[in-house]
Amino acid sequence: MDALKAHRAELEHLAGDDVLLAAVHCQKAFGAERLQRSPREMEQLLAALPRGVRDAAAAAYRAEPEPSPEKAWERVVAVLVGADSVIRLDVERAIGGSAVTGGDDSCAARLDRGIRDATMVHCVVTDRRLVLADMTDDLRGFRLRAEVPRGAVLRARREGRFLQRGRVVIDFADLSQLALLTGVFLTRRADELVAALTGGTPR
Repeated sequence: MDALKAHRAELEHLAGDDVLLAAVHCQKAFGAERLQRSPREMEQLLAALPRGVRDAAAAAYRAEPEPSPEKAWERVVAVLVGADSVIRLDVERAIGGSAVTGGDDSCAARLDRGIRDATMVHCVVTDRRLVLADMTDDLRGFRLRAEVPRGAVLRARREGRFLQRGRVVIDFADLSQLALLTGVFLTRRADELVAALTGGTPR
């Protein structure tokens, strides 16, 4: 469905004074999540563990060199499930790549939180913003879920994977990354989104 044709008036209302460039129905792509926890958050998580496993988990965490708190946390989880010596395959990452990476306060994380429980999500690109919005309950308009300045987008590209041909990867200036899925088999909407974000023309 062409969202711009079907909902132009509603999308222009959402865009306000911005120039509307594209609107594509999407969802977060399948893949691994790599949202980094701060050292303080890691210590708080460790402190909440039962006493019987706390020491082993803390040792595993502190054995991981900085700066990789997420890798350290993976070691902690391995200790908790009794698989610390087992080589593990990250199935989500192997098949789907990374869906979201970056710090908890990054652009990617903010957008990810905005659509986590949303339905009928649209990625809306204007001359000033990248907006994620979903339809209102009465289906007569759109409500803002999350947004970042257009200038925060470093680059965007179509990067298809298995059953995710319409997968678009967006890199942000804070070095975070978000992958959106616009179609399982078709790529037209993905190309439209990339073109709007990069100033090019759809292929």
